[in-house]
Amino acid sequence: MQTQTHQDFEQQQQYGAMIRSLSREKSAQIRDWQLFHNTAPLESIAPHLSLENLKTSWAYPRGVLDGIALRLRHSDAALHTSLAPEGMIESLIFEVLEQIRVESNCPDELKGCRKNTQTQFIAWMQQFIASGGVEGSIGLLLVTIFSTVWMKLNSQPIPQLMQDIVEATRAGIAQDMGPLLVKLKASRNNQEEYAQVVHEVISLASGLIAEEYRNNPSIRTKRKNQSATHLKIQWVPPHAGKVAVDFKSPASNSSEQHLLLKKSLEKYHVYNSSYDSESEAKKKIRPAQLATYQDQLNQEIAKQNIPWAKLIRIYQQIFSSQLPKRWQTTEAEGLLDRRYLIRAATSPLQPALHKQLTTTSKVNAKTTLLIDCSGSMKEQRVKIAACVDSLVRILEQAGIKTEVLGYSTSSWQGGRPFKEWRKNGQLPNPGRLNERAHWIFKDFDTNWRRSRAGIAALLRPEIYAESIDGEALIWAAERLQKTNNYHQTKNLLILFSDGCPMDRATIEANGEHFLKNHLIHAIKWCEKHTNLYLWGCGIGEELRPYFPNRLSWDTESGFTAKCLMNWAKELKTMKH
Repeated sequence: MQTQTHQDFEQQQQYGAMIRSLSREKSAQIRDWQLFHNTAPLESIAPHLSLENLKTSWAYPRGVLDGIALRLRHSDAALHTSLAPEGMIESLIFEVLEQIRVESNCPDELKGCRKNTQTQFIAWMQQFIASGGVEGSIGLLLVTIFSTVWMKLNSQPIPQLMQDIVEATRAGIAQDMGPLLVKLKASRNNQEEYAQVVHEVISLASGLIAEEYRNNPSIRTKRKNQSATHLKIQWVPPHAGKVAVDFKSPASNSSEQHLLLKKSLEKYHVYNSSYDSESEAKKKIRPAQLATYQDQLNQEIAKQNIPWAKLIRIYQQIFSSQLPKRWQTTEAEGLLDRRYLIRAATSPLQPALHKQLTTTSKVNAKTTLLIDCSGSMKEQRVKIAACVDSLVRILEQAGIKTEVLGYSTSSWQGGRPFKEWRKNGQLPNPGRLNERAHWIFKDFDTNWRRSRAGIAALLRPEIYAESIDGEALIWAAERLQKTNNYHQTKNLLILFSDGCPMDRATIEANGEHFLKNHLIHAIKWCEKHTNLYLWGCGIGEELRPYFPNRLSWDTESGFTAKCLMNWAKELKTMKH
């Protein structure tokens, strides 16, 4: 499982809070060093504000965070997207000039914020120049446009060295660029009008680039110069490189979005499901071998020095909800209870004549732990089992029902469905070709003590094969929904996984995105259900942006105790 330390999590939470404070956008947050707004990744952001810059020595962190906050505060994202052009250079100019606009509109009372954003922009330009970005003509043109617009809108000079570098190019485009600069400054408080002027700037830049290409007969030189310049600025146009999933299509209302999601899920199909299995894991293991696994698990947990009582109290507080206040009667002090007025007159020394408002709390939650039993998880099965067993024990004593499930395949590289498909002529796009295996390590009705043998079955190496994540996620969610009082409880589904779905036979026959897209659709399907909170733990880098909530996975010493404590802190961020 890939590591996301609790320190990373806390730093991202801190940065996210700073952005929310200035932007006034409560949905803004940072997950896995990617910016999210309204639960979706913010796909369009100026390159000098990339969160990757925070890992460099030249960047000014407060400038990056303040710049993002101003963007969310002063720019209409829907309008910006509708006006954005396609093309690498065109979209880059459009994005940077919009960011210059919002930063120049920083309120006068936020002097520190204005200084932070200006410092970051200059630092980015200087880094671009120092890394050879202006060695090509396109890079020099872009720097000239960016710096010229920035100086005009901010009424601030750039460092003298930068002025010397762009002076000749600026002079060459001054006649055409001058009127546009005046129009940009005049319209900087109107996003739509400003964008129209930016399109004129883009047309000017595109024309200059095309003219230079015409004057240079060497196609090889053209491509080399263009590629080199593009690589100097790390920029991917918002319309490029997206995962092709139907639920991201625009929809006019929630019912239409639900219909699109349903159609996307229906595109996933199975070649032959007759070989699929669902069974209790412990029943597939000899009793003697199961006892050995349980001893191994007990020894692993015993050496972790887990503060059980403290963790039980913490988790109980996380999942507790306050009930309406009630009157506690027959109290010795408080308000006089009118029902006992006669008693007050006849027995004035009777102490139980008062009433008080009391607040009570109730734990009303259920949790499903879903374990990815793919081959890549096998090496960490002891640590995973120790965490799962300990978490189940804590949650049960905190009054929370739990279920532990797992998923893998019954064979490698397809099994019997794959052989049937090959025998029948290998028709294209056959769907899932492996034998799905769903494992039940503990159900909701079995308490922790009686289910320990089932959880110990996680140590069996033979159950770890390939993984079909999307089907397992829907299976676990549906089991959770069928439990009693689903709509009256808070229901958590936590997926322990380390990467994308992997079934070699299915991927080779249907394409590399077949299983991944189905998992993404399944995640969205879970998010559509009320009272269901989906969390991911150890999720691979490629899929992390799609999980609304994530738990950290830390492999340092004292692993289990530290994880349980970190998870408690992270679960507190869950919205009630």
